[in-house]
Amino acid sequence: MRPGERRLRRHATLLILAGPIVAGLLALTGCGGTTPPIDRTDLVNDLAARLNQPPAADYTARYQLAGGAIATVTQSKEPRRTAYRWTGGAMILTPQATTRCSGEPAVCTMTAAPASATPQADTSELLKHGLLPTQKVSALLTAAALDLRSDIEQRDTTIAGRPSSCVEVSGNKDGKIYDFEVCVTTDNVLGSFTGTVDGTPIEFALTQYTPNAAEDSFATTEPQPTISAL
Repeated sequence: MRPGERRLRRHATLLILAGPIVAGLLALTGCGGTTPPIDRTDLVNDLAARLNQPPAADYTARYQLAGGAIATVTQSKEPRRTAYRWTGGAMILTPQATTRCSGEPAVCTMTAAPASATPQADTSELLKHGLLPTQKVSALLTAAALDLRSDIEQRDTTIAGRPSSCVEVSGNKDGKIYDFEVCVTTDNVLGSFTGTVDGTPIEFALTQYTPNAAEDSFATTEPQPTISAL
């Protein structure tokens, strides 16, 4: 190789190496059009809003609970219905009523919905069976986002084959320590939850997602449920 060619190659190599250095300096000085980082509080608010909105499509989600038990959550878009089912029991919410089933054989009790409101899941009842309604998780996220002293960590993962966004939040509000992690899939389905809610440790994770809601998921079994007014 002639001396002139060697100098040209050395010069080209220096330019290639200098490229990343220059780009890094531009990023540090605010130049170069770099994308600003995502505000973690905005992400928490976004996940809360996604969990609180009506389902975009029918689905059935299967969860593994702490201790290895299995539960399912089924939602239909039209009409809007939600069925929580666990070993030995169920809670079914429709525009007309809330139905609770337990025992073997199952005995179901139906409570008519007030004309002015949509039935809401009983959080305390679901907690007994290792579950949480999405509305409760949404409320926890919103409260954490409003606490300016909360510590928020974000990560992305895959749960049951679904891309998911996760946030771990912790803080101390009114002398009470809170610490929990929530993951939400791109389908706006609750992917996992780990934490303590109302003094009860809760941990569950999505293991299977099916984009449909079988009609029998909302059915009650014999004997026919008794009906009581609110």
